[in-house]
Amino acid sequence: MSDTREANPTAMDTTETGSSQFHLQKERQSTFHAENGAVASLPQREAHIHTVSQVPLPPYQKLANPGPLGLLAFALTTFVLGLYECGAGLPHSNPQGKVGPNQAAFGLAIFFGGGAQFVAGIFEFRVGNTFGCTVHCSYSAFWLSYAMFLIPSLDIKGQYNGDERAYTFAIGIYLIVWCFLTVLFLLAALRTNLSIILVFFFLIIAYLLLSIANFIATEHPAQSVKVNKAGGAFTVICAFVAFYAGASGLMVPETTWVRFPLGEIP
Repeated sequence: MSDTREANPTAMDTTETGSSQFHLQKERQSTFHAENGAVASLPQREAHIHTVSQVPLPPYQKLANPGPLGLLAFALTTFVLGLYECGAGLPHSNPQGKVGPNQAAFGLAIFFGGGAQFVAGIFEFRVGNTFGCTVHCSYSAFWLSYAMFLIPSLDIKGQYNGDERAYTFAIGIYLIVWCFLTVLFLLAALRTNLSIILVFFFLIIAYLLLSIANFIATEHPAQSVKVNKAGGAFTVICAFVAFYAGASGLMVPETTWVRFPLGEIP
């Protein structure tokens, strides 16, 4: 055996080299198959992508803040109605008299307080604001329903066949129901800001006084006029606060340096 090794000294080296080459070849084959598998899977993956419906991601869109529109629509319509309920410009300052400019609120109630505020409520829904959507759509419905009382062709008052007490009671019930709903909105707004809370607070008082004025209109007409004027005064105050809150939403850094603080609640 020693002679064989001496006669062929490279025999063992050749054997060891062959073994190493064998293992190296196996590694290359496994690597080749792995790479081939990865490469082969790419066309399959691309084919799968092309055969499956792809829904493109929508581009980023910055949504506008609908709050100022809703608040300003509410504020201006409420202001006009509040002046009427105060007796401003009426003969003998009687807001419950037969002659009065309550028709001046009709156009605002339909288009601004009703229509524009409804649009604001729908866009509050779009941005995911449940509270804003509910509030704006609700008061939009209030203005539209209030405008129905002012349409002569409907003759809602005439449907009571001259029963003034029944009619004023119906108006009182109509207003007190909105008062209850506004109390609910006030409770839901306790963590918003001071301006919004004050809007609901003054609106509750306004609804309450106006409903009481209608409840006692036939039995105590003199006191009813005074209560109605007080309700109109709180309506005007509510309109001013709502206007301030709506204007604050327009004062953004992109357009102005003016700021109206809302009174944030910690």
